[in-house]
Amino acid sequence: MSSTAVAQHRMRILHVLHSHGYGGAENHALVLMQALQAQGHEVHCAGSPGSWLAQRCAQAGIPFHGVAMRGLYDVFSMLKLRRLVARWRPHVVHGHLIRGAFYAGLAAWGRPGAVAICTAHATTARKHMERCRHVIAVSAAVRQALLQHGQTEDRVTLVYNGVPDVPTEDRQALRDELGMAPATFALVNAGRFVADKGQDTLVRALKHCGPDVHLYLIGDAQTPFGESVRASVPEHVRVTFLGYRADVPRLLGAFDAYVLGSRREALGLSLVEAAAARLPSIATSVGGVPEVVLDGRSGWLVPVDDVLAMAQQVERLRAQEPQARAAMGELARQHYLAHFTVQRMVEGTVAVYRRVAAGVA
Repeated sequence: MSSTAVAQHRMRILHVLHSHGYGGAENHALVLMQALQAQGHEVHCAGSPGSWLAQRCAQAGIPFHGVAMRGLYDVFSMLKLRRLVARWRPHVVHGHLIRGAFYAGLAAWGRPGAVAICTAHATTARKHMERCRHVIAVSAAVRQALLQHGQTEDRVTLVYNGVPDVPTEDRQALRDELGMAPATFALVNAGRFVADKGQDTLVRALKHCGPDVHLYLIGDAQTPFGESVRASVPEHVRVTFLGYRADVPRLLGAFDAYVLGSRREALGLSLVEAAAARLPSIATSVGGVPEVVLDGRSGWLVPVDDVLAMAQQVERLRAQEPQARAAMGELARQHYLAHFTVQRMVEGTVAVYRRVAAGVA
C-alpha cells in the first residue's frame, strides 16, 4: 500500500512491549490497541509470554505473539520479530518503553512499507530509539527531557496518554461497600508499591492530619517497599490497604480527594482517572504531574518528600465547604475532557502514524 493509501485507509499496527507485570505503560498500550481496533485498524501485539498484557490481549481479541526479548541482544527474539514483520507486513511497528523501542526499530529496519515509532513513557527515557523514525512523548515533561538529551524537535511529538471515562456509581453505596464511616474524609491512592510512587510520604503525612482523615491505598503491597510501608503505619493512623483492584475507576466516586506522593512521574494516569471522576488532587510536583493537576484550581502541588506540605494541603482541602471541593473536582474533569480522553489520544497517535508513513515526519 502506498503512503497515500495509508493516509486514507486502515492500517496494520504491531505494538511491541517487553513487560511481565502491570503498570502505566502496559495499561496505556492496551487502551490504545483496543481503541485503534475499534476504529477499524488491524492490531497485533508482541511481548512477554504469559504476561498481564498477554492475558488482557487474549480477552480483548488482540492477536498476541510471545517474544521473550531477553535483554537488548536476544538474537532469537530479534529474528522472530523480523519474520513476523516480513509475514504480516505492518505499516507501523510501535515500540513501548526502552526495550520495546529497541526491538521495534530493529524489526522494521530495512523492511519496505514498515515504519518504526516508539513511545517514551518516562522522563528518564533517552536511549535505544535511534532506529525509530519518530518518538511520541506522553507529556510535555517527557518531551522536554528527550530534547535535552539530543532528540530534535521534528522527531518528537507530544500525545497525552488518555484513559477511558470513569463510570458513575452511587457514592453512598460505594462508601458502604468499602466500610467508610459517615464522617470519614477519604483519601485514595492507586499504584505499584515501589519507592518512586511514594506511598510512604502519604502515610507520614497522615500522622499530621485530623482523626477523621482516612487513607486508602490500592495496589499489591506484597513487595519489599510495600511491606516497609505497612510496617510504618502507627496504630492511631487510619490507613487501609485495599490490595490490587481491577475496578479502581469504579471505586473513585467513593472518595473525597486523590493524593500522590510520587518521586518520579511521566504523567500520572491515576491522576487522570481521578480528574475524570471529579476528584481534586494533592500531588507532588514532578515530571508531567503539573500538566494534570492545575495548582490552586483543580488541586494543589507540593514539593517531593515534603510531608508537612502534603498534610497542610490535605487539611486545607478538608476544611473547605463541600461546594468548593466540588468546584475543584469539576474543573479537574473539564481538564480531563479537554486533554486526556482516549479519543484525543487515538487521534493524536494516528496522526503521527499517518505523517510518518507518508514521509512528512
